[in-house]
Amino acid sequence: MPIRLLDEDTIGKIAAGEVIERPASVVKELVENALDAGARSVRVEIQAGGRELIRVSDDGHGIPAEELPLAIQRHATSKVTRFDDLARLTSYGFRGEALASIAAVAELRIVSRPPDSPHAAALVSRNGRVEPPTTVPAAPGTTVTVRDLFAHVPARRAFLRQDHTEAAYVQRVVAACALAAPEVRFELVVDGRTVLATDGSGDLGNTIVGVFGPDIAAEMVPIVPPADDEHDPERPAVTVSGYVGLPTLTRGNRQHIILLVNRRWIESRSLTFALEQAYHSLIMVGRFPVAVLHITVAPDRLDVNVHPTKREVRFSDERLVFAAIQRAVRGTLTQHTPAQTIPSFTTTPLTAPAVQRRMALTHPNRFRPTPPPPPEGAPADDPDPGMTVVPDPGSAVPVLRVLGQVGATYIIAEGPDGMYLIDQHAAHERVLFEQLWQQYERAKPDIQTLLEPLVIELTPTQLETAERCREEMVQIGFHIEPFGGSAVAVRAVPAIAARRDPRAVLLGILDEMAAGGRGTTLLESLTISTACHSAIRAGQTLSLAEMRELIAQLERCTAPRACGHGRPTMLHLSQEELERQFERR
Repeated sequence: MPIRLLDEDTIGKIAAGEVIERPASVVKELVENALDAGARSVRVEIQAGGRELIRVSDDGHGIPAEELPLAIQRHATSKVTRFDDLARLTSYGFRGEALASIAAVAELRIVSRPPDSPHAAALVSRNGRVEPPTTVPAAPGTTVTVRDLFAHVPARRAFLRQDHTEAAYVQRVVAACALAAPEVRFELVVDGRTVLATDGSGDLGNTIVGVFGPDIAAEMVPIVPPADDEHDPERPAVTVSGYVGLPTLTRGNRQHIILLVNRRWIESRSLTFALEQAYHSLIMVGRFPVAVLHITVAPDRLDVNVHPTKREVRFSDERLVFAAIQRAVRGTLTQHTPAQTIPSFTTTPLTAPAVQRRMALTHPNRFRPTPPPPPEGAPADDPDPGMTVVPDPGSAVPVLRVLGQVGATYIIAEGPDGMYLIDQHAAHERVLFEQLWQQYERAKPDIQTLLEPLVIELTPTQLETAERCREEMVQIGFHIEPFGGSAVAVRAVPAIAARRDPRAVLLGILDEMAAGGRGTTLLESLTISTACHSAIRAGQTLSLAEMRELIAQLERCTAPRACGHGRPTMLHLSQEELERQFERR
């Protein structure tokens, strides 16, 4: 095939693919244009997840009628005039690709009126074909309407997810933009229903209430700048402000971590890690904090021109930013978290390769955890007969006599062939998992109806997950109804979940399910997660009677040696190994 130039239509659609990935990309570009136009109020409306309609209205300074045709041409922008301007960039946009990319893959209509103009002008572009501007009545500001996104690019449209999933992406974008500009009033309307609204007061705390809800906002505190920063010569280059959640406020994924660099929402594995490290030893492994960080960096120390969607930035000294985040967040948490005594443990040489193995859960109808195969070349038998995962999957747990508890986490028991250490959380999770699954198979879930409906504000991701798992949640005992906006009303929960805080249980389940779950089916994953978040926790002191009852229930399980996530429930120290460790043989 000979080399030839592509036609302008093909070039435009290919270029649009770098900027416009999904409806949320369109919303992000249009909202950022509104903020650059000095808007004090931004309203976003979408239908069918954004594929049918996206409309962004603002009260900014508008676009003069004579400039409208130029606005949708590639590389046309009012933000920069030469390359050197990027070193002093303070605006969100600068590439001049947003409107042109949108016009290449959808029907675009722009209605704009500068405050000093007596009337507005409208421009329509249908998949790259521009119609002459017309005069229309409209209030000062700009309204951009996008219809039938990717209608003429079926390959791209086929990759869009379900409407509620795409709407969740849009809500996260609008939430981040609202947190970046708390002085601007935001409203998001999804299929005629307002799901997000902020007051535009300029108070970040109030904006967090509008975005995350009052329950989450109540457990967040403002970042306190470190006292020694005023003497730090690098302080003018990097400052960190915002709000962070207390260690009692955690989530199962990173969806609640918002990083804003010079008011621009970015993604950065390094800076996210810096935030998580500041919570080291304060929250459980596998849980993630809630935070809104405003990071201010001198423009000449920042390169924003490294990603087509401006999702990533590059710092001249990332270590300086990393350290500033850790210092600010850790210092804030130290002031709000009471000192705690961290228990220390010593170990004896009782380790063995088998202790490190993790059992994987197979089909729930069989309840048979299967250990992974040994590494290639490894002997078939465990080289150390001392401490092993109890016993192999085919045999039952022996009758155990409870002796006590260690660290409020592990139960010590005596069996006919040595000592057993039982992880109380993993053991209880296994018991609850089998109970839930047996109830499901009998089509008779054990339900606890709440005296009053529990109203819970959900994030976009949690709301989408609840919608996706609606049928499966009913099958195991959850009765949840929409309650307007991003709230749901919980009317009933599985009886096992009623023993704990139903709010915390539901939020934990939704976060874990949003991250993918651990089962082979949606129902299995939901059952595993429900059992996990309903089980007793590590650090919970149990009475001797409670420990005995838990062990008795575990002995009756079909597959008692692993929890639903595949972790072993118990370890075994044989009589022979005890004698060897005490040099009796």
